[in-house]
Amino acid sequence: MKIYNKRVKRTKENIIYHELIGLQVRVIKSTHKGYLISGKVIDETKNMIIIESNGIKKIPKNMSIFEFLLSEGETIEIEGKKMIGRPEDRIKNLYKVK
Repeated sequence: MKIYNKRVKRTKENIIYHELIGLQVRVIKSTHKGYLISGKVIDETKNMIIIESNGIKKIPKNMSIFEFLLSEGETIEIEGKKMIGRPEDRIKNLYKVK
């Protein structure tokens, strides 16, 4: 992994271990058509991503596929089922020695 300013850089391989709050996101597929939105991630829980887009929308992770925009302009598509879990536990897993 590349490290910049003593931080681990977000990549396609490690994005699920990072903090998602503040990233631009677009729901590209969902079982509910009302969830197909884009905006900014303002919070995250074990089973939901909360997006600010013409109001606040709570999107279930297990029903959706998300596309995140990284600071380098790169987009990453992630199946929500892979992100289920408490955000703080996912972040801790990045630093575990395997």
